[in-house]
Amino acid sequence: MQSDNSVLSALCRLCTLLCVVSAVATTSAQAAPKPAAAQPPAPPAAAVEPVAPPVSVFAVDRIRAAGKLVIGYRTDAAPLSSRDASGNPSGYSIELCRKVADALKAELASPSLAVDWVAVGAGFADVQERRVDMICAADEVTQANRAQVSFSIPIFPGGVSALVRTDANKSLQAALEERPKPYEPLWRGTPPPTLEHRTYSAVVDSATMAGVKERIAELRMTANVKPVADYDAGIQAVLSSQTDVLFGDRQKLLHAVQVNPNAKDLKVLTRHFTFVALALAVPRNDDDFRLAVDRALSSSVYADPRFGALYAANFGTPDADTVAFFRSVGVPASSPVGPTQ
Repeated sequence: MQSDNSVLSALCRLCTLLCVVSAVATTSAQAAPKPAAAQPPAPPAAAVEPVAPPVSVFAVDRIRAAGKLVIGYRTDAAPLSSRDASGNPSGYSIELCRKVADALKAELASPSLAVDWVAVGAGFADVQERRVDMICAADEVTQANRAQVSFSIPIFPGGVSALVRTDANKSLQAALEERPKPYEPLWRGTPPPTLEHRTYSAVVDSATMAGVKERIAELRMTANVKPVADYDAGIQAVLSSQTDVLFGDRQKLLHAVQVNPNAKDLKVLTRHFTFVALALAVPRNDDDFRLAVDRALSSSVYADPRFGALYAANFGTPDADTVAFFRSVGVPASSPVGPTQ
């Protein structure tokens, strides 16, 4: 009986030990950390684009920083601005801007300053967005244009003028040249009889042609209107007496006569039927750069005795009105001392 009790006691101790071991195993299993779930690989870091330094709103700062002057020009504004057969900028405005560039090199003490020429389209976006520092073309100084850009002092007295044969009827020439007295209307209320029964031409679909038609209707003139395809066709019509008068942009008429082999038979009248100054377009609100351009035009271009030859090569000998125009637009370095000349 004592032996049975010993066996039973041993079995109880074994059961107790097994329970303890089982409890410890369960607790350990619950406490053991679960293996982490596999995570998808992290995406590669995005490449960081370099940030370009801001473009200065002031042209002189841009020019100094870049080491170059960027000049825009139009390819379709001959004779002031165009592209020659070699693909290079050419024209009266281009020559002026080359002289301005030379003056800026001296002013900025940068003789190695590069000059880049960039062909630009219509409008002024290239100046407004600082892709070019200035535009050398045939832009008109109007209120609408000045709302978009600023302008240098004028480089040409533009507007509408008239071309006739040198041997045209003297009374016709006198009537066309007639200038009103100060403060009186530019045109008479009734046209001189010599203007009647004439043929007048302008480039087809141009603003000048529209103006000619409108004025003839207002004056109730009996006259023929003959549109021409371009200035070359218009000049040929004048030379062959198919038309009496060709109206058009003054700079284009003068240049067309200058390069025509029959120039001695052609004459651009001195009168401006409309007037608008042409100038170089520069950024708005950049007085330092505009002053530098004006200073270059005044001191390095108009004051240079060679300017007369440059003008004559493009437009012929200037008349008295043109000479007075360039004398008036130049900006003196300081107030003149003593009586004016």
